Amino acid sequence: MSTVAARSWFLALLLICSSVAGLAAGPAGVRAQSTAGTSLSCTVASAPSPARPTGGAPNVPAAPEPPADAVEMTVGYIPISIYAPVFVAADKGYYAEEGLDVELEPFAGGSDLATLTASGQLEAAATGAGPALWNAVALGLPLALVAAGHREGNPVATPLMISRDSCESGAIKSVADLLGKRVAVNAPGATEYWLAQALGTGGLTLDDVDLRTLAFPDAVLALESGALAAAMVAEPLATKAEQDGFAVRLATDFPVQAVQPTAIVANTDFIGENPDAVQGFVTAYLRACRDLAGEGFADPVNLEIIGRYAPVPPELIAAAVPPIYSLDGKIDPVALAPLQTFFRERGQLEYDEDIDPRSFIEPRFAEAALGELGPAASPAAGV
Repeated sequence: MSTVAARSWFLALLLICSSVAGLAAGPAGVRAQSTAGTSLSCTVASAPSPARPTGGAPNVPAAPEPPADAVEMTVGYIPISIYAPVFVAADKGYYAEEGLDVELEPFAGGSDLATLTASGQLEAAATGAGPALWNAVALGLPLALVAAGHREGNPVATPLMISRDSCESGAIKSVADLLGKRVAVNAPGATEYWLAQALGTGGLTLDDVDLRTLAFPDAVLALESGALAAAMVAEPLATKAEQDGFAVRLATDFPVQAVQPTAIVANTDFIGENPDAVQGFVTAYLRACRDLAGEGFADPVNLEIIGRYAPVPPELIAAAVPPIYSLDGKIDPVALAPLQTFFRERGQLEYDEDIDPRSFIEPRFAEAALGELGPAASPAAGV
């Protein structure tokens, strides 16, 4: 692929990758990695064989129509692959089977889905547990977390990357070499936490680098031009950057696996008026999470569905580090707490006393869904 064509790829991916880090992971081939004590490989990752049949897209059955008396729900999402269970549940008819007429509404990066849900413009949303969510809860807005989103594995799906030139020249050999250099995140919030943890593997903190803010695609181009020394880059853009020879992964193993970065949030007024609908939504969502567990994420039908909502070729989705989804839907309040602490340290919270995460977690829907669906067949595939 020419440099011009590759650059076009990054610009095309701007809307789908600029808002939320792909904060989940699983095995996806050999990845360049470095901490303070390991060597860095500059080998360009090769694209794997397509995960779908080469004869064309798989035949995804049309989703059944919702019943005439279906409860209507508008659910917000940002069109990136980490929210795949929301898409899969829709196109496989799981919502309709629960008596729901769910309209999935995409939002561009930076949209405050927590506030839109609290205001009643959305009944629910798949969103990150960033500062906006915590600040909304502190204001007493009608919000509750009803199901877990995704979690990180090893390697992580938002790695710390450097340019291939910096790697090959030896200008950057380890995380410790970033001292005093320009390093970017896509936005203040959770990605800064990921960067802080990555820098810690080389004995550095956020105060030891020149922190900048750039959308993921722009950051990759800035790496290539030398304007940045390193950047956090979300999947599938990280894999695309490798395939095009722009960047390599400097750090892919850092302690973020115990954090809950995303969740399903619902309007509590809607919950009060339509508890059965929320129950049906969570049950359908959990079914889709199980469909995507383990090797399920690379199933050609699932890839085709994901590609409809996150407009990226299924082959690129298959090549990227996949998310890990909870198979029981339960949200661990302990996994949310580190984010609140970090956001406070960064001055991003608008309230003084810490909030107990249990105060805005509504566990009954995931518990009921688990009772209906039964234990997961392969618990090891989830979190």
